[in-house]
Amino acid sequence: MFGEVFQKNNIENIFNAFGICDSIFKPALTVNDLGISYRTINNWEANGLMLSGRKSNRDWHKFSFVDFIWLNIVFELRQLGFPLKKIQSLKTFLNENIDDDSLLAVKRLEARIFLTNTSLNRLVLLLAEIMYNKNHIALLCNKEGGFYIYSEQQVKEENSNIDLSKFLFSNFVSVSLTDVIIKYLVVCGLEIIECSKIIDETFFNILTKLRSKEISSLTFQINEDESLEVRKQLFKNYDEFVSAAIRMILTLKFEEVIYKD
Repeated sequence: MFGEVFQKNNIENIFNAFGICDSIFKPALTVNDLGISYRTINNWEANGLMLSGRKSNRDWHKFSFVDFIWLNIVFELRQLGFPLKKIQSLKTFLNENIDDDSLLAVKRLEARIFLTNTSLNRLVLLLAEIMYNKNHIALLCNKEGGFYIYSEQQVKEENSNIDLSKFLFSNFVSVSLTDVIIKYLVVCGLEIIECSKIIDETFFNILTKLRSKEISSLTFQINEDESLEVRKQLFKNYDEFVSAAIRMILTLKFEEVIYKD
């Protein structure tokens, strides 16, 4: 489910989500930030699984936000027993540059100029779709080599005519891109969120307080008559509460959020 129409309709979301934000490509993270061992990273590098390379073998690995997402996708697939050669095919697909026709379809001149002069691929487009449209997206991967982009919003559309029955067999594994973004927000710096266009100062303050364990509950005002509360007492530990709260911020459409210290 990653057709030409999806790409053209959603390309501008990269600008909407990240703004003029080259920092998503800036190599600022270390292996420790990834939570993956040096030995594993070196093995993946030898097997051609890295999105970006080092200037020389003597340099330390540094990773960007996009690298973090991709390498954690690889980690999840390897944990599920997905073959390296099949992951290489997935990398080729997600790392493929967005075509010029899709870029030309962007309506706003400011966005089109930025997007045209930035290195963009399908993976970045999917991340923007999650963060701007609050659309849950997952990769469904067949161990025989096929893969499928699961878009929750598209599946919910009445006329989507999507048959997911073939993905219920044991030879398919699933990796949630939404979960990988949540992991980033839990363990890494918030600079990407701070400089993005989809979160204001209030939400950034909430994320910071969650990370420092200063919040006990969040109430999301869905509309005038409906609200949803999430409290730390409902979870086994505070880390689970943080993950759940961040998931709701990323995926729930609401008018206001109120927190209690």
